Amino acid sequence: MATASQAGTTGQQPVAAAKNSGIKWVYFIIGLAILGLFSILPVPADMKPQAMRTLGVMVTTVFWWLTETLPIPVTALMVPVMLHFTGILSLDKSIAQSFGDSFVPFLVGVLALSVAFTMSGLGKRITYLLLALSGTKVNRVIGIYFLVSFVISMFVTDVAVVAMMLPIVVGLLQSVDAKPGESNLGRGLMMAIMFGSTLGGICTPSGVASNVITMSFLTKAKIAVSFLDWVAIATPIFLVVGLISWWLILKIFPPEIKELPYGKEVIRKELRSMGSWSVEEITTLVVFLLAVVLWLTGSWNKMPIALVSLIILGLLSMPGFGVFKKWSDVEKRLEWGALMLVVGGFALGLGASQSGLAQWVAQHALKPMAVLPHALQPLAVTLLVAVDSLGFSSFTAAASVNVPFIIAYAQQNALPVLSLAIAAGFASSTHFILVTESPSFVLPYAYGYFSFKDLFKIGVIMTLISAVAIAAGLVIAGMPAGVPLP
Repeated sequence: MATASQAGTTGQQPVAAAKNSGIKWVYFIIGLAILGLFSILPVPADMKPQAMRTLGVMVTTVFWWLTETLPIPVTALMVPVMLHFTGILSLDKSIAQSFGDSFVPFLVGVLALSVAFTMSGLGKRITYLLLALSGTKVNRVIGIYFLVSFVISMFVTDVAVVAMMLPIVVGLLQSVDAKPGESNLGRGLMMAIMFGSTLGGICTPSGVASNVITMSFLTKAKIAVSFLDWVAIATPIFLVVGLISWWLILKIFPPEIKELPYGKEVIRKELRSMGSWSVEEITTLVVFLLAVVLWLTGSWNKMPIALVSLIILGLLSMPGFGVFKKWSDVEKRLEWGALMLVVGGFALGLGASQSGLAQWVAQHALKPMAVLPHALQPLAVTLLVAVDSLGFSSFTAAASVNVPFIIAYAQQNALPVLSLAIAAGFASSTHFILVTESPSFVLPYAYGYFSFKDLFKIGVIMTLISAVAIAAGLVIAGMPAGVPLP
């Protein structure tokens, strides 16, 4: 029999759900009103009517993303619908150029690899193997968690890496009785996997979806950037930022203990409990290494990165030794939301470019920046994107909105398009101020080991350091990396 308190709680749930649903209906109607308003507002003399309507689609989309009126991926899929009904782009054209973009199958393969790491247990085994080498000094343990997250996320999506690392982190914290909200060890380890997975993800096109968005818009601007080009430019920058962030974590949240109260034997015991390497783990490791080699040697083997991704999916599904025995193994675990966000982002950027909105914003809103010296342009772009990305709930959304505008700005002012577009893409993934800015932050936050204030305290510093490092790195990236920036 239910107690009075249980009955009261049960009764409150439908009321709260109904209230929440009512608020979301209000947000939905407000979004439609915004869309309608931008269709009837006076259009500036030098602006096309389609550009004004595209701005309305953008504002509506961002508003629905911020308020989570609809699930975020669903809002992304509403972009082609809104572009169609406002007469900006026909549905056929926006679907063909967003779903049909070659970076979509690339992302499918990357997400499938993330699933394989989790399903096979390879991610967990690699983590324990590295921890067995780290010893019990807490500073080193935090560094190892950071390093593992950084390296794996270079080829597996950042959200998947955080999800993979969380059970291991929580298990360690519980074993030393670290209290949520009280333990600096808890804060430090959670920050380590968050920052490590985010910074590592920026180093390769496969690491985070905002990179996919940036590369796609560069391709549409007829600027070719290979997988290796991206790695050569990004990795030195974010290795430096990573080392600084590890130092900052230890300084701002000094752990309450200097050494774990158990030795390497506990970690070895965990490894023994996992048993010998399974066929699925070996398959995942071999496919992973093959993919890395093929991606990095793309300029020599002439294999498109999307083709390599589809080969990954096929190899992981081979009878007898594949990780995926049936389609439902992939279907249930694949992060479809990330894929839909990328598709919606492509459509949003396409609408901005083809309606003339991106060019208009570049000519008017961004024009004051053009007086800055070329060497300061990446810093200006990075800071601008970091600030305006505060309201976005994903790195992909931030890149979708910002990168097309920055490309148009660079083209109109005869500035280095590649370096400024990459600056915008990098900055879309380096805003660490609010928990709500990425699912990679929300997942660890849910465990209660750090607060909004904790992330804000270190996040502001990290965001500024990232901006300076990106700007400095891009100014000199052409010579040491062998990648000429136009």
